Amino acid sequence: MAGKSFISNILLLILLNVLVKPVWILLIDRNVQLLTGHETYGLYNALMNLSLIFSILLDMGITNYNNKRIASNQGDIDQALPNLLVAKLILAPVFMLILLLAGWILQYQKSDLYILFLLSVLQILSSLLLYLRSNISAHHDFKADSFLSVFDKVLMILICCWLLYGGPRLNFRIEWFIYAQIFSTGLAASVAYFIIHKRYTRLELSRFRFQQMRTMCLNSLPYAFLILLMGIYLRSGSLMLERMEGAAENGLYAEAFRLLEVLNMLGFLFAGMLLPMFARLIGKNESIQPILLTAVHILMTISLGLVAFGYVFAQPTMQLLYEDESPYLTHIYRIVLLSFPAMSIMNIYSTLLTANGDMRLLIRIALGGSILSIILNWFMIQQWHAAGAAVSAWLVQWIIGLVYIHFSRYRLALKIRPDLIFRFVIFFALMIGFNALFQYFKIAFIPAMLMNLPLCIGLAFACGLWTKKLFQGSISQFSS
Repeated sequence: MAGKSFISNILLLILLNVLVKPVWILLIDRNVQLLTGHETYGLYNALMNLSLIFSILLDMGITNYNNKRIASNQGDIDQALPNLLVAKLILAPVFMLILLLAGWILQYQKSDLYILFLLSVLQILSSLLLYLRSNISAHHDFKADSFLSVFDKVLMILICCWLLYGGPRLNFRIEWFIYAQIFSTGLAASVAYFIIHKRYTRLELSRFRFQQMRTMCLNSLPYAFLILLMGIYLRSGSLMLERMEGAAENGLYAEAFRLLEVLNMLGFLFAGMLLPMFARLIGKNESIQPILLTAVHILMTISLGLVAFGYVFAQPTMQLLYEDESPYLTHIYRIVLLSFPAMSIMNIYSTLLTANGDMRLLIRIALGGSILSIILNWFMIQQWHAAGAAVSAWLVQWIIGLVYIHFSRYRLALKIRPDLIFRFVIFFALMIGFNALFQYFKIAFIPAMLMNLPLCIGLAFACGLWTKKLFQGSISQFSS
């Protein structure tokens, strides 16, 4: 049954990411920064964000458009696959040239531009992987998509473990880190294509039609503009910080931001699963309220629970990861962490508005967010450096998240329940209170972290955020 499939696949998605992402962050990404230093990693981080902002030139909104289209009519994959793959092949060199030109305009050195070139190759492969995965998730093959979501990271972990903990450790270079990501992402894309080839359709270039490709790309342009604007308001802070205050300061910000980036991968994957489901329900003129409530209850409860623990135990978290007891780093981390619930809201409600086809609205919201982000970063980075970038991100993401909820309510006639907001507030307050007690009684970091799992689940049920009726209602919705 589809409802049971939704719940079981969300749990599978969470399990896989809980197993893989902490290993990636604690053993690999963290050690790369420790080995290379704040300045080298800060430069890499800024260039990575620059490549991510321009990566929309690789996709032009094709992935989101394709996910929505194939989910509505799975037979369209026969025509869409050859046309959109050729489109991505044409867009790849355009993206690479524009990205390198942007790096030159921003006055990066020759060695920096080589790193930017490697990152452009990585973004080309990442974009290809996401496009291929959109075909798999649009067929509701969520198990395959869940495994693909971590497959590249598993490969990277294996390769980087040898590089970081083996013989080459003393001579480690940031370029090696990028080479490992390129190889792993390329192999994952190959596996994704193999799944499509075996399960859904064969790639036949004889079906390629230039006019169809042109029409599909034009139809996806609103998605492209939206993703470009979202990239600006989500990632411009790091780039501006590196240009205004130097790579070392951006390296410090990257340390604080790293855990949030890992946590938000779960919300990003969650959104990828919700998009075809929302699109299908809206296309059939069926209520999206049950599945929306399920998504909100699950993701917001997890995000608030993680923020409560992370905020109280911020200092030992930074000490464990970086052996850094700096109050400044802890302060930045706490500000950054408070953005996580807002990012969860954005992942759910922006996906809902996308599925409803409200592209002009989304673009206007993202444009406003981009302008606000640039202005806030310009003033706040000069005043408070990395902490200023963190405050700017926090403000922008909460404002945009609340705007998404507001317009979702009116566009789709959703009911906003004040009692649900009250339950979330009580849940968060109790999580903060219990964690403050753990710290007061000097419970060590690891035992406190382990105690938070049953505590979070227990309080979620006690506050009525997780109920048997909630999950059964979602199952009933998809069984019909």
